[in-house]
Amino acid sequence: MAVLAEDMVARSVKALLEGDTTLANQVCDDDDQLDRMEAEVDELAVQILAAGAAPKDLRAITISMKISNDLERIGDEAGTIAKSVIHLNEQSNWKAPFREEIVAMGEKACLLLREAIQAYAENDISKARQLISQDDQMDALNKFYQEELVGMMQNDPESIASYLDLGVIVKRLERVADHAINIAEDALLIGESADFS
Repeated sequence: MAVLAEDMVARSVKALLEGDTTLANQVCDDDDQLDRMEAEVDELAVQILAAGAAPKDLRAITISMKISNDLERIGDEAGTIAKSVIHLNEQSNWKAPFREEIVAMGEKACLLLREAIQAYAENDISKARQLISQDDQMDALNKFYQEELVGMMQNDPESIASYLDLGVIVKRLERVADHAINIAEDALLIGESADFS
């Protein structure tokens, strides 16, 4: 799930950079696959619980379900980005400002996700803590770009709809990072509980 979710985000950002509607449509299509995978994780967790999981495993099972939900939500964010890209591509001769900077923001969100999953898989408490401390960076980037876009709307009212689409993309990337931080926090919970077991 993590590999697919990260790939969907990366492809949605690439679709923005390249103006690639076909790629954006593929991201939208992949959302169903991620939904099915989340349902499979939930079903496996229910089966384990029904079989009588040991008390010490209950937290890990519950957190695994939470992480699965965050990954599914990341897929939703990627789908929203892709739909905004499709809408932007319908505007003739319109070029998104600071596209490269938004791509860098997308790459940062993907890196946070990848490292959060690694912290979870490797039970790496220090990595999880370090990732959680980075949350403010993405929040600040979102705030900066949203303010820039407001100024652009004021200067170019005819392109307000396109600037709004770009604002959605920036906000969704910030939300991807939020979900990655959620996963890091869950990895920290599991790691800390393991220390006391």
